[in-house]
Amino acid sequence: MTDYVFGYASLVALEDADALPGRLCGFRRRWGVAMNNWEGGEGAKHWLDRATGERPRIRVAYLDVYEQAGSAVNGLALPADAKRLVALDRREVNYERVDVTDSFEPEVGGRVFTYIGLAAALERCRRGVEEGNAFVSRGYAAAVRGAFEHLAPDALAEFDRTTDPLPFPERDLRVIHLNI
Repeated sequence: MTDYVFGYASLVALEDADALPGRLCGFRRRWGVAMNNWEGGEGAKHWLDRATGERPRIRVAYLDVYEQAGSAVNGLALPADAKRLVALDRREVNYERVDVTDSFEPEVGGRVFTYIGLAAALERCRRGVEEGNAFVSRGYAAAVRGAFEHLAPDALAEFDRTTDPLPFPERDLRVIHLNI
């Protein structure tokens, strides 16, 4: 029996020939998780402003899902053995991996997990919106949209219908991955 991780945002861009398109029922997508770009030191993942090369003191936001009856989000279920789950857990530091097997369609014969924003990451995003210092990377937003555009003919339109509007501006940022 194979386990899967349902990707509803940037995980859709991962190339995996064995990934299965599907929907997470009872959920809706939002721009609801953020990291503080000023934390973690130079050895941690952070973002640089492309125009200035500086590390801005901002909150960088990402997509998340939340429960909403009658809604469903599209994406891909990626096969995940124990090693891949560990790697994805390390990647998704602002999220908790949860079992959503009963909410995933179609049935895959194994467990299905997804990543849902941690309370601290949700609070960072909320505060960023309130304080006006939350942004999404223009490249991240474009990569997610591009992944859905290539997923299926109507996948991007479904993504747009099942995603809350962006509550803050995009910013031209470059990600720096170091100790990840």
